[in-house]
Amino acid sequence: MPDVTFKPTHRAGAKERRRRAEALDRHRADTRVKRLAATDEVGYLREQLRLAARLTGELAGESDVADMAQLVVAELHETFAFYLAAIQRLDEDGVLRLIAARGPLAEVMAEFLLTEQPASAGVNGRVASSGATVLVSDTRIDPDYIVRDPATDPRSELAVAVFVDGSVWGVLNIEAAEPGALREADVVLVEAIAASFGVAVHRAKLVSDLEGAFTTALAALTSTVEAKDDYTACHGEDVALLAERVALRMALSGVQARDVRYAAMLHDLGKVAVPSEILLKPGPLTDEEWVTMRSHAAIGGELVGRIEAFAHLSPAVRASHERWDGGGYPDGLAGEQIPLEARIIAACDTYDAIVTDRPYRPARTPVEACAELSRVAGTQLDGRVVAAVIEELDVLGGSARRAAA
Repeated sequence: MPDVTFKPTHRAGAKERRRRAEALDRHRADTRVKRLAATDEVGYLREQLRLAARLTGELAGESDVADMAQLVVAELHETFAFYLAAIQRLDEDGVLRLIAARGPLAEVMAEFLLTEQPASAGVNGRVASSGATVLVSDTRIDPDYIVRDPATDPRSELAVAVFVDGSVWGVLNIEAAEPGALREADVVLVEAIAASFGVAVHRAKLVSDLEGAFTTALAALTSTVEAKDDYTACHGEDVALLAERVALRMALSGVQARDVRYAAMLHDLGKVAVPSEILLKPGPLTDEEWVTMRSHAAIGGELVGRIEAFAHLSPAVRASHERWDGGGYPDGLAGEQIPLEARIIAACDTYDAIVTDRPYRPARTPVEACAELSRVAGTQLDGRVVAAVIEELDVLGGSARRAAA
């Protein structure tokens, strides 16, 4: 048997050793471990192929990298009962940081904050530096393995680089309690999953970049309004942020909620066609001036509809000043004839207008604004939306109070 060399600088303390022993006992008692040990090679290969195909499909439906990482390690652990399945992200400062882990050993790592290591150390560091897969049949004889407790450390390890756009993004790592427990078939599986994960991360980055460009374009459009009315520009941003949160509270999807935010950013775009002397008038508007002012909703909807990337937001922009009772403009829509996105924008718009100083009146308090929303619920505004707005404002108010405490 080869000489065994341990690195004393990484030894675990007594409490951690106890927790690791308990985790190892739970792992060995897991019926899935015993079942998989008794599975023949063909059966094991079938399980691997099913998992690889399933994960590829599931990753295609995800957009959040943290959720993707959790999905990968959860599926690996649930299917093959690995002692540890983990993903580390390689940061710009040369540190591998744990972003997702499952398995009995993962619980110990979380408890003792074993979540970072330099990319210059350990088996995973070797993979991050070289980009080459490493299969360790016995960790006790690997010169790079970082020992914490010889009695309970995993005895075999497989580490695979995750590549994103041609560069090492991180490491996908699985570990087993017994020596020789990981085989070449596991290498094929984990490399395939790492490749799928890398593609999904790259796709998420591209989508994020596209959304950033989309938001920049929206900001450029709304800046044309800002040039005429500073209030409208700041007001639109505040309304947009609140509207997105309310949309999520009302169980709209993330994509739908983003569309609500975008439409809210654009809902006053038509004011570029309103003369400044009307837009900035410090006193009440005449009936004729109100006709001109109210034309901005239809104009805004038309302008947005002309831009292919934003055209789907046009109905919400046009209807953002309609009233639940049918007394709004430009089309006199009532009730659920008004798109839900527009009803959300209208309620958030009303709240923000009340709590903002205007040339002709001072701002009122959030409590007074919520009371006013409740008063007009069912007439001017959708009562269900008003309830969601007030609930969201309660959450935001509680967060602000806690931050100030």
